Amino acid sequence: MSVNITREKMMFAITWEWLSRGWRDFRQAAFLNMIYAALFLVIGLAMGGMLLHHGFSVVYFIIAGGFLIVVPGLVAVYYYLADRIHSGSRPGFADIAEGFRQCPVSIMVIGLVSLVIYLIWITDALIIYSVYFDFVPTSLSAYKADPVLRTDVLAFLLFVSILGFVLSFITFCITVFSIPYALQKQCGLVDAVSFSVRTVSGHTRLMFFWAIVLGGLTFFTVLFALPLLLVVLPVLAYANYATYSDMLRLMESE
Repeated sequence: MSVNITREKMMFAITWEWLSRGWRDFRQAAFLNMIYAALFLVIGLAMGGMLLHHGFSVVYFIIAGGFLIVVPGLVAVYYYLADRIHSGSRPGFADIAEGFRQCPVSIMVIGLVSLVIYLIWITDALIIYSVYFDFVPTSLSAYKADPVLRTDVLAFLLFVSILGFVLSFITFCITVFSIPYALQKQCGLVDAVSFSVRTVSGHTRLMFFWAIVLGGLTFFTVLFALPLLLVVLPVLAYANYATYSDMLRLMESE
C-alpha cells in the first residue's frame, strides 16, 4: 500500500512540475500566447453563442468534447515557440508564422487524422442526439423543468462521454508526443507516431493520468469558462512540451 501511495504522490508531483514549467514558459511571452489563443476563443464564442441562441445547449457539450480531438494539431505553434524560449530567444509575432512554416508534412497528416476522428465523433454524437431528442432544441431551462427530459439528457451525456473518452484517448496516444517530436526532429509520420505510442504504452499509468489532466482542464474550460482559454490553452501546450522533453530524455536513455 505504501508503495502505491508513494507512486501516486510522485505522479501528482511530476504532473504539477510540468504544469508549473508550462506556466513559466507562458509568462515569457504571455501577450503573444494569448493573441494566438484568442483565435480559438472567438470561434468558440461564436459557435457557443449560436447554439445557445437556437436552444441547442446540450449540443455545445458535443462541440466542447470535439475540441479535445482537434486541439493537439492547433497548438503545434506553441511547441515551436517553446523551442525558441528554451534556446534563449524571446518569441515575437513573426515566430507564429514561422512555426507554421516549420511544421513538416507529418504534422499536417496527423492533423488530418485528428480531423477525421473529430468528424466521426460529431457524426456519432449527433446521431445519438437525434435518437434521444429528434433534433429538437434542448435548452437548460427545459432540462430543469422536465424530469423526463432530465433523464434523457443524463443518459445522452453518459453515452457520448464514453464515446468521446475513447476517441479522445486514441487521439491522445497518437498526437501527444508525435507533434512536438515531428516538429523538433523534422521526421516522418511513422517515426513520430511510433515514438508517441511507444512512450504512452511504456508509461501507461503516468500518461493516463496526464491525459486526464490535459483533457479535463481543457474540456471544463471550454464548457464552463471559455474566456480562460486565453491562458489555459497555451499553459497546457507548454506543459505538454515539458512532458515531451522529459519523456524524450527518458526514452533515449533506456
